Amino acid sequence: KQWYQRRVRVYHFHKSPECLEPFLNASIGAGHGARPFHHGQLVGWAMDGFGIYSYQDVGGAAPIVDECGGHFGPTDTGKIEYHYHSRTYVPYHMACQGPSLGNCASTQWGTNYCHPGCGYEVCVQPGTDEGALRDYLGQWDPTWLDQYTVNPFHGPQAVEEEEEDNLVERLAKDILEMFA
Repeated sequence: KQWYQRRVRVYHFHKSPECLEPFLNASIGAGHGARPFHHGQLVGWAMDGFGIYSYQDVGGAAPIVDECGGHFGPTDTGKIEYHYHSRTYVPYHMACQGPSLGNCASTQWGTNYCHPGCGYEVCVQPGTDEGALRDYLGQWDPTWLDQYTVNPFHGPQAVEEEEEDNLVERLAKDILEMFA
């Protein structure tokens, strides 16, 4: 423990800080101002510069994350980028610095905290616009995405899920307006 206290000089969390504003959305209920169908809010920044967001993804969906706990997809601003999501179980924020590309286990010493991942080297949230994703990645390497296996994030299933999320969101808004 003494080594830990001497070496770690950066303020950080070991567990999701559910008392902070970005996490309250997951527990206060719509009647108290929660936005259950919106992307989780920014909680902080990882040492690699990528954002860490609270639990939910666009439409209130569960994030489809890689072994590190991150994925490519839109954030709360709508901008598509790689980012991490907090979870309610270990590891609460991230297991490694991503994208994992299937290499998380090689970064672990002792206990392995890698997330199961999405089953591919690169994880993209379903419904993410491929053109916008490629524009984002094109800042560094326009062919990067083609070099790895990628989960099916577009196509009929992703579109149907997105339309279903939008329908649920519209219905929830209508119900809330009825009681406002």
